[in-house]
Amino acid sequence: MEPESVEPLGPVDVIGNSGLPIAGLLQLIIGHYSTQAISTLTRLGVPDALGESSLSADELAVALSVDKTSLYRLLRTGATFRVLDHGADDRFTLTETGQFLRKDVPFSMHDMAIVHGEPWLWNAWGHATEAVRTGATYFEQQFGTGFYEHVDADPVRTAQYSGAMANLAGQALLAIGGYDFGQYKRIVDVAGGEGGVLIPILQMHQTVTGVVFDLPQIAARAHDRIAAAGLADRATAVSGDMFGELPADADCYLLSMVVNDHQDEQAIKILQNCRNTMGAEGTLILLDMTVPSAGTPSFASLIDLDCLVASGGRCRTEQELKELLAAGGFTLKAVHRGISPICLIEALPA
Repeated sequence: MEPESVEPLGPVDVIGNSGLPIAGLLQLIIGHYSTQAISTLTRLGVPDALGESSLSADELAVALSVDKTSLYRLLRTGATFRVLDHGADDRFTLTETGQFLRKDVPFSMHDMAIVHGEPWLWNAWGHATEAVRTGATYFEQQFGTGFYEHVDADPVRTAQYSGAMANLAGQALLAIGGYDFGQYKRIVDVAGGEGGVLIPILQMHQTVTGVVFDLPQIAARAHDRIAAAGLADRATAVSGDMFGELPADADCYLLSMVVNDHQDEQAIKILQNCRNTMGAEGTLILLDMTVPSAGTPSFASLIDLDCLVASGGRCRTEQELKELLAAGGFTLKAVHRGISPICLIEALPA
């Protein structure tokens, strides 16, 4: 009997063909490929070199001073992950998604892409199994210091992480677009980074003044960004520690992605510090993620696990946030949700 003739199967796009369950699983398993590929593309400067143009690997290699053969292999991988388009003419362009890897575009994710490929954060995830098994954060055991102490010990790491938080603050802006910050006279953005949240608020509300409060090296960069934005007459940057004395005489205190980076004891101290500084008529605003009810997939769950393996903090449910705020001297007033996974949480002095 002659063997049956079988037509060969065509190539399967593992990344795009999520209709195959095993392909979708494989995509999850090799997630570290995409993290490092995108981080490397960004670190080498590919997105900024491309901009709105279309270039070959050879042209990019000359512009970026990298090996053209290796770069070509990386660019093909970037196209597999849909941040680049690979044309029939062997030229590459940024996709709509890839545009957000450029440094100076609205809602940029440039620094987030770099930080999540850095060894000091990457290696922390290597201890995820131990962290889940024991409930302990292994970052300190690995590096001999806490997460934030490690970040602050090196100016390059500080700048990288501050930039990444500014990228995340850009996502927070999607949550505040419909909120009326114009009702306040003076806003203190506690641990406000380089002003990524406060500056747009002041630009939208011409009668509001504000303070970015952060560590000295970060406050210095915030000062420059405030000046560059033409807001020096309405805003300032003040250096200090959020566990110490905060700037006074404000009717709104803002904590953007701060509470989730700390365990309850530290988070309560930060909240109590805000409560003790503000007047009885003040308002506390948290820009943070909330974990939804059981069974609801959420980006907050991923951030929560990142907190476990790296910073030692945690994302909380709305009820847990309510209890945390109460322990810090506040009453939860409202949770405003938008298209961003970050919520605007409004609280009043108890």
